[in-house]
Amino acid sequence: MEGQDRTVASSSEGPKELKAETDVKPEKSVKGGKTNRIKAMEHPLRARILRTLVERDVMSPAQLARYLGAELSDVSYHVRRLDQLDCIELVEIRPVRGAVEHFYRATERHLIDLEEWEQLDPFTADDLICGFVQRILDDFIDSRKAEIVGYDKHFHITRTPLILDPKGFEEAMGSYERHRLEISEIEKRSAERRHEEGTPAVPTSSSLLLFKIPRRSLDG
Repeated sequence: MEGQDRTVASSSEGPKELKAETDVKPEKSVKGGKTNRIKAMEHPLRARILRTLVERDVMSPAQLARYLGAELSDVSYHVRRLDQLDCIELVEIRPVRGAVEHFYRATERHLIDLEEWEQLDPFTADDLICGFVQRILDDFIDSRKAEIVGYDKHFHITRTPLILDPKGFEEAMGSYERHRLEISEIEKRSAERRHEEGTPAVPTSSSLLLFKIPRRSLDG
């Protein structure tokens, strides 16, 4: 309901994901890792390639080009660049229809912290924001079309308009970051169980949004 907290449903089961052998490595905390992520995000296509490898697991440049609707030569160039930046790694080489294809997986998540965000040019930042939100919408639409979200009780959707002061906003930002890290730990434990116990994979979209809005959005 507009203007009120509205929790539609909440799952009692934790999410499970893809195979442990292809899970993304933990994020680097060193300065070099941050610098590489910024360079990875400086080009829209390169950022899309990294995001796709994080979300879809192991892929070759040819598969990426088909999925993204981009030229193979452009994709191949940016894949090599991501490899140089240690954001992805080569995991397999195999023959495919008479040719040899190289398959890569992400070793860095497409995450930008506040310090890194300030170093992005405005056009790249705008493309990233719109791209992230579009992916959230795409996930929801795909799930509805597949008759998943809303067709059982295993989902959670909340919209909570708030009035905060500057300190409260910073506290809320910290709370969201702690939640993101907790979700990341849940993902790691799920990967371990899938690897050790063979538990099934449950593809899951987890999104966090916290941003300032015009006052009229609350009044409406």
